[in-house]
Amino acid sequence: MRSSQSLVHANLRVGLRPAKACVWCASAIAAAMLTAALSAQVLPAGGGGLSVDNPRGSAADEPVPDAVTGLVQKDMRMGTAYLAGNGVPRDPAQAANWFRKAADLGSPEAQNEMGYLYIWGLGVNKDDTQAFRWFARAAGSGWQQAKLNIAVMYMRGMGVARDPAFARQVLEDLAARMNARAEDYLGVMYLNGDGVTADTRTAEEWFSRSAKGKNPEGEFAMGQLYSTADGHKHDFGKAAKFLRDSAKAGYVPAMYTLGVLLVHHPEVDRKGQDEAMALLERAAEAGTWQSSATLGLLASQGQGTPRDMSAAFRWFTIAARQGGAVAEAKVQGSLAQCAAALTADQQKQELAAAGDWMEQHPHTDLFVFDGIRTQAPVGEVYAMRASTAE
Repeated sequence: MRSSQSLVHANLRVGLRPAKACVWCASAIAAAMLTAALSAQVLPAGGGGLSVDNPRGSAADEPVPDAVTGLVQKDMRMGTAYLAGNGVPRDPAQAANWFRKAADLGSPEAQNEMGYLYIWGLGVNKDDTQAFRWFARAAGSGWQQAKLNIAVMYMRGMGVARDPAFARQVLEDLAARMNARAEDYLGVMYLNGDGVTADTRTAEEWFSRSAKGKNPEGEFAMGQLYSTADGHKHDFGKAAKFLRDSAKAGYVPAMYTLGVLLVHHPEVDRKGQDEAMALLERAAEAGTWQSSATLGLLASQGQGTPRDMSAAFRWFTIAARQGGAVAEAKVQGSLAQCAAALTADQQKQELAAAGDWMEQHPHTDLFVFDGIRTQAPVGEVYAMRASTAE
């Protein structure tokens, strides 16, 4: 359902499948969203607030006159243009101004955008409470992205008291509508035992559903299960397929993980080392210091590439600068070994080359797709899965 994503960078695939005409789960999230829209407050089950499965009855559900629709569309176009710098100078404050106009006219998409801006402090002061209120208004019209954001905020305790059990209820309602993002989050909750009893089998069921919905993080999770998870059958061919699909969707951790898999198991793909090196370089350019360190190790050992201590020194230096103190500690010994093999002038030259490379690749991105770089799916609060944060 394309409409449930942000207008900005709408071609970034984040795994939301078209909703089917199915019976909504009668969840215990009770009462009408009109309460939330009026009070700007959403309460967990038992507290008298949100119904994600049948929020009808709010004013936002009434047909919008054509004239108002035209204004909303114009305001959304202007907001999107200013946020992306498309045809006008990039100006998040102006973007917020235009999105607010559309939001005040009742556009749930614009209301979700306002929540997104408040979460990240784009054009407005960062304010989780304000973000939550805007998402609640959008959810009142049944906007799936806003419901997902509300679930994540309850999961993380952002702008509202942490309530993982309530978050799970919201996610289950979305999953009943085949929302692959919600399915992935449910997998994370069961994997980590967050608000539920930890259950790896149930987690895998949710990840599998998410992967079938072409959500890159669900695909990544399945790739991890088949390649590195303890107590799970390893099948490197299956793992490579899941990870490749995730990487093609722009998910940077999948690029790194697939690159490492192919280094150790080149037999799973005829492209082998060439593909591995390309994936690791893409992940390094996106700011993954582990990829830079791996490239340094491969160069120092002459694995998949000619042995080159100068290149190794450069990659280890890049990794240390990308990852800060943690990365510095990890590569310190390797850097010293490389330095011992180089002259002072060679070290100086490679340090300068590392600096130039960092200037060309200053980003730290989670998604890189069709030239778009983001640290989170656009329009989403985002709770990064624990297994990708290492």
